Formats: sequence, structure tokens, C-alpha cells
Amino acid sequence: MKKSELKNKISSKFSYLSLIDISLAVDLISKNISDGLKDDERIEIRGFGSFSVRSRKPIRGRNPKTGSSVELGKRRIPYFRAAKALNFKINH
Repeated sequence: MKKSELKNKISSKFSYLSLIDISLAVDLISKNISDGLKDDERIEIRGFGSFSVRSRKPIRGRNPKTGSSVELGKRRIPYFRAAKALNFKINH
């Protein structure tokens, strides 16, 4: 589902809200999650899941075209862990 599809789906359920208000709300939520992860915060949405950042140590990779070694530095990746309630809804 794309962000625009999410906005349209919310708009169809809450017809009394304008599409502009829904768009602002969805954009604000995604911005706050991104900003929180950037600041190394853990974001928890009860019944849905939690977002956090994990650090990856540097690794030595290979360029598949030339075969030469490439050093890939330390990096941080976003991580999502689904809540038990979400897992239950998906699997039952």
C-alpha cells in the first residue's frame, strides 16, 4: 500500500475529515517517526509494534563487477518489531 492509497482509505472511512487534514496527519506521523529514529529514540505504538534503530558494524564487501574489496562502514538501519496483537490478526 502506498501513502496515497492509505490516505484515500482513511478518507473513505472518515468522510467528515477533509483529504488535506488526513494528508497532513499521515505526513506528520511519518515525519515524527523518522525524526525519532534519527535521534535514536524507540517508538512504540501499542497493538501495532515498535520501531527502533540497530547499528551494523563495518564489513568488507566485494564489487561483483571487478571483484575488488570494498570497505562498507558502520551504518544504522531502522528495525520494526510487530506487536503480539498485530501478529495474531495477521495469522488468525
